[in-house]
Amino acid sequence: MTAPEATSSETPDNPVAPDHSVAIIGAGFGGLTMALELRRLGIEDFVIYDRLDGVGGTWRSNVYPGVGVDTPAQLYQYRDHMNPNWSRLFPKGPEVLAYIERVYQENNLLPHVRPNCEVQSRSWDDEHKLWKLRIDDRWVTARFVISAIGPLPEIKPPDLEGLDDYRGTVLQPASWDTSVDLTGKRVAVIGTGASAVQIIPEIAPAAGQLTVYQRTPIWVTPKWDPAMPPWLNELFRRVPRVQRLLHESLDSMYSLTVMWVLHYQRTPRIGRMVTQWLDEFYRREIPNDELRAKLLPTYTFPCKPVSPTNAYLQTFLRDNVDLTTDSIERITENGIRTVDGTEREIDVLVLATGFRLYYDPQIYRDRPVTGRDGFDMAEFLEKQRTSTYHGYSVPGMPNSFTMFGDYGWTGGTYHIAAEVAATHIGRVLAEAERRDAIDVEVRQAAAEEWTAKTAALTPNSLFEGGTCDSTNTQYINHHGQSVFYRPVRTRRARADAQSFPLGDYIFAGR
Repeated sequence: MTAPEATSSETPDNPVAPDHSVAIIGAGFGGLTMALELRRLGIEDFVIYDRLDGVGGTWRSNVYPGVGVDTPAQLYQYRDHMNPNWSRLFPKGPEVLAYIERVYQENNLLPHVRPNCEVQSRSWDDEHKLWKLRIDDRWVTARFVISAIGPLPEIKPPDLEGLDDYRGTVLQPASWDTSVDLTGKRVAVIGTGASAVQIIPEIAPAAGQLTVYQRTPIWVTPKWDPAMPPWLNELFRRVPRVQRLLHESLDSMYSLTVMWVLHYQRTPRIGRMVTQWLDEFYRREIPNDELRAKLLPTYTFPCKPVSPTNAYLQTFLRDNVDLTTDSIERITENGIRTVDGTEREIDVLVLATGFRLYYDPQIYRDRPVTGRDGFDMAEFLEKQRTSTYHGYSVPGMPNSFTMFGDYGWTGGTYHIAAEVAATHIGRVLAEAERRDAIDVEVRQAAAEEWTAKTAALTPNSLFEGGTCDSTNTQYINHHGQSVFYRPVRTRRARADAQSFPLGDYIFAGR
């Protein structure tokens, strides 16, 4: 993998020619998707910066016990880069990382990757029409910048009084220390989100005592996770079209589920039927009425992300596992004290408290982004309701794109959303190259019109009915807008990316 290039440690005084035509931030699925599209378009002057020591993004940083996908492997891949050798329906993290690394290698993209390079800030130079990126103790420049950091880019720091006083071992899903042995230890897990659902059943058998601190219960569903039979893997290898059809079928199924959520209020009967089925599932898994009442969500399904699992609920039936719903007062030197005065001593504290969402202004306070005429991304996200163009471009941010913005989630997996984004962004970059343009910015009117039209498609969404307001769901931003999902099916989103009017962008020459 290519080492970081040598650049000046001072701000470039006269950066007339940029170091790179395109700089991509993030070497996970988003960065890989964008790089594949640039390669398809014949654009080779690009670089991919990542703060980790290799490619893979979340699948490189998350090595906690039980880490794996929550969607079937046959969908969790690129339609043009199928893997016929998945070991099971829901593979574990190392297998997914190996797939990502293979796609990078097979497409000769690793020479474009710059590992251990954290982009700490970026600012637009209007005089020279390029971006200046601060990377560690040096500066690099690029004509275009594409953020490919995904919808959950940062760990959300836990708001726990006294955390710095704790003298034991602290673990987090995205920075798990695999050398820590939990055998016989007193372990506490704070949080019951998607990561915790995978971690808790894995560590419970080894722990001497495991206490789970739950603020909001999570909806889980049964998980059918068979090993892939060798004959089916062989069929996929010999007849790739079969696997492609399976991928498309699963995408259609997952897309229909998303569309159901976005039209939830038109079909309330379906919601009631699903809830009744899940109530019965929880009843079968947890016969104890008192325990089940703690684990069963009271908010509407699926206001928050849902996790498939066959082990999570039953883990709470173990003698060495306790569930507490009492609020935490503070972390002490030796453990956790809840508001009822109970203090439990622990050896290991697992903080599964979630991630910052892509629309969190704090992300851009920590790593400032400044556009044209002093445009500040953190201030924009903090004070203004959404106004983007297809979620990828923002007025005031020339030559800059994000692969996941408002109304960004399309289809069943992030791969599909990223492919749609890459198609849109790639068309703009190709047009800029054709026109020899060095200053490209979306028109304000185009962004406002597209946002208004898209928002008008969601009045019957589950998230618009008020039933999710108290859940702190990631699907509703701090302005009260449900802008996570794009309210169209995958086929429509792909068509839009291939046909949006290029005149909605302003292309300025040299």
